[in-house]
Amino acid sequence: MDLPNFKDILRKLNVFRNKSLLIPIIIALISLLLLIPTQLMSSGLKERVQKESITDGYNKVKHLLINSVSDELLKKEKDQLEIRAKDANEIELLAIQTTQRQLLSNNIFDVNDPNDLPGLIFLQFGKQYYDGIDKMIADAKAGDCPTEAELNREIDKSGVKNRGTGMTGMYDSRNIMTTRPGGSTRSSSRGGRNLQRGMRLMSELEMVVINQLCKKRAEEISFYVTPIQLSGYTFWKEYDINVQKAEAVEDCWYYQLAYWVIEDVFDSIVSMNSGYENTLSAPVKRLVRLGFSMDSGMSFMRRGGLRGGSSRNTTGNKTNENDDRPVYVLSSDKKTMLSETCTGRYSNDDIDVIHFNVVCIVSTKDIMSFMKELCSLKEHQYIDESGQTNTYKHNQITIIESKFYSVDREDTDNSYYVYGDGGVVELDLVCEYTFKKEGYEDLKPELVKTTLLEEEEK
Repeated sequence: MDLPNFKDILRKLNVFRNKSLLIPIIIALISLLLLIPTQLMSSGLKERVQKESITDGYNKVKHLLINSVSDELLKKEKDQLEIRAKDANEIELLAIQTTQRQLLSNNIFDVNDPNDLPGLIFLQFGKQYYDGIDKMIADAKAGDCPTEAELNREIDKSGVKNRGTGMTGMYDSRNIMTTRPGGSTRSSSRGGRNLQRGMRLMSELEMVVINQLCKKRAEEISFYVTPIQLSGYTFWKEYDINVQKAEAVEDCWYYQLAYWVIEDVFDSIVSMNSGYENTLSAPVKRLVRLGFSMDSGMSFMRRGGLRGGSSRNTTGNKTNENDDRPVYVLSSDKKTMLSETCTGRYSNDDIDVIHFNVVCIVSTKDIMSFMKELCSLKEHQYIDESGQTNTYKHNQITIIESKFYSVDREDTDNSYYVYGDGGVVELDLVCEYTFKKEGYEDLKPELVKTTLLEEEEK
């Protein structure tokens, strides 16, 4: 708004004639005019502060006081955080414990110079290896089907053998008969001409005796297994001590890994068959083979060729079908793989990875249950440096490929094997086995570490 002319007002009022008072009076009047809106604004500001700052703030503080976190709740939250931190530490510790497994020999891998080792120590390792497998079979109450020698002896005892004929030499009974629970026999598709000849020479009573003996064996055991079809069994039975000691240490190390795998497979089968009377009713009927290459076994001919892996023979020993020790799977070398991995896991700074192949005869309805059991949590005993025995848990198996085939009970591969009345399949699995390096790296021989480093750098 326009300010009034103060000079005119003063002149008209004729109040002040002294010009020295004019300026202070004008200042006072202006101040008075400004004071009025200032007071009005101040009053509004007080109301706003009272409403928004004081009242609202008071209500918020009051709400917080009413709903404040109690000391007890804070303590619980703190405890939860501590539990989570403990869980994280325990998970790391458990991962390490999975690979802290008992060695077959404690005095082979912890030496700097293999040449300091006596040669007999490798034979002792081998004996512990195949004796350990024999013990697994005995503890599982497993076994193989009757041999021809056993059948011949029993037929001789029975007095039913045809005069002048014998099972051995006259015909190959595995190419002639297959045994069925009901006692019937049928020819094998591979029997050929020997089949008809054998059937003429063998009396019906002999066939009855053979069927009864085969069925009796199935009723006496929990599942079928032949130790020579397990990796390393024949290798160590026939081990030649005349090798370089460094290579012998390498053999021992890789077959130590194989032994742990065999233990887990046996534990899985025993767990699956627990509560069943014998092979006839058990889910897992037969462990056909367990190895670390695809180079042997009739079952693998069906694949139409090898997919990878090889029987490694770095020791100079005679190569045989069971000389298929494990190899570490390296991302840069597909030859170390038995199958393309769906997990993307390879040996690295944190873990070591190997592949293995297991073939079993399994009840049709128990295929998935067995695969799940194979990958389940297992326990193992470990004696630490103080001599204390600890019970640890491990879960190191992952199935990366599965196939199954129908079982021809009339085929020579199944002669003398009795699987019961239910349907069965041959389950062929390629599995991945992982090791936490932190749990066993100190035990790994230096020459193995050096070889792996050189292979990774290729």
